[in-house]
Amino acid sequence: LYISFTELAVLNILIGAFCQNAVDAASRDQDLVSEKTLADKNQYLKQIRSLFNEIDVDGSGQITFYEFQEHLQDEKVRAYLEALQLDPTDVWTLFRLLDQDEGACIDIDEFTAGSLRLRGNARALDLAKMNQEQQWLSKRFAAFVEQSEESAR
Repeated sequence: LYISFTELAVLNILIGAFCQNAVDAASRDQDLVSEKTLADKNQYLKQIRSLFNEIDVDGSGQITFYEFQEHLQDEKVRAYLEALQLDPTDVWTLFRLLDQDEGACIDIDEFTAGSLRLRGNARALDLAKMNQEQQWLSKRFAAFVEQSEESAR
């Protein structure tokens, strides 16, 4: 009986040590994932800034639509944007989405923030937000049409 009790105690200690090592490893993995994500984001931003400087040929610190359009004709630039997970197929829409202040020019901050926001596929949150905005606009438009019809009578 004493030997069985001692064996169980030793096994509990070994299992406890093993579980603690597993928990510590999982914690380090989360830290590594966070560090890798941050490093990837910094590398992405560095590439985006480099692309911005390549497109900004006049060195003004801003990209006009014509500069943007001209550079997107280059297959290398298009491929580079695709590698950065940005869809260059609709130049005008991409430019408008990047130009947050609607100033007809994109500065470095708009370009980097917009590129981060637009990269990759649409997330469920993006689609839900767009759906909500569409429903709100539909209600407002229906109310406007109704009000217009009443005033026309």
